[in-house]
Amino acid sequence: MKEAILARYDATLRGLGRKDRLRTLAPRAGLDFSSNDYIGLAASKRLGDAVSTAIARGTPVGATGSRLLRGNAPEHEQLEADAAAFFGAERALFFGSGYIANFALLTALPQKGDLLVLDELAHASMHEGAQAGRAEFKLAAHNDVDAVEDAITRWRAEGGMGRVWIAFESLYSMDGDRAPMESLVALADRYQAFIVVDEAHATGVWGPYGRGLAAAYEGRDNIVTLHTCGKALGASGALVTGPRTLCDYLINRCRPFIYATAPSPLMAVVAREALTILSDEPMRRAQLHERVAFASRQLAER
Repeated sequence: MKEAILARYDATLRGLGRKDRLRTLAPRAGLDFSSNDYIGLAASKRLGDAVSTAIARGTPVGATGSRLLRGNAPEHEQLEADAAAFFGAERALFFGSGYIANFALLTALPQKGDLLVLDELAHASMHEGAQAGRAEFKLAAHNDVDAVEDAITRWRAEGGMGRVWIAFESLYSMDGDRAPMESLVALADRYQAFIVVDEAHATGVWGPYGRGLAAAYEGRDNIVTLHTCGKALGASGALVTGPRTLCDYLINRCRPFIYATAPSPLMAVVAREALTILSDEPMRRAQLHERVAFASRQLAER
């Protein structure tokens, strides 16, 4: 029986190989046109020095447990306080990865009887969260505000009585296009809906001091934002920012937060230093935009 099951997986792998789609792990090579290290923080001296200093003062490598047990370190709380202030939100929570944070938000916040409307090109983690969550969910055509509204009005006409949630990315990495943020926020206000926006590719790159494309809307009581730490911030993990009540609810009811070992306190130190760098070194973002413009010109000429 076991051999037959393994043979099935092996056949899948061979099929991928015939289609030239078999993925393997390989060392880094060549020039970097594909990593998430948008502003070059991953190997920066300041982040390295922050880790060295933290280790010297006794910061542990491991969190030792869930945040609700023995895993809640001062470094986590310091990062969350600074992140809330930096992004202009009431509260911030630190998760182990952007994927887990997206999944956590969409499985914990939308409730049974609610409607979740998800952009069809949103990240896989959002789709996984929508499928695993308790709310009914509908896919809307990419960046189509009318399609989102149509999904809401049809659901209401069919007797839907719960809360509406709208989920999307602010900046889509594959096509490089932006969500119609202003229109989506206005739509949410009209229908008393909540918004979950993934700023993974905008955090550290766009907005004042790299606060992202949703910066103007942070602090509102109907917006929850995800800022990944593993891209422009050069670290790992993710920061969820939003109303204090919703963050407190996540602490009490979000299974990926409750039952997971907390992220390393050292990584909280790194993410906190990265936020400081965003304020201190605006030239990093300026250089990135210059390089993007240069690459665009070169590609156009060819």
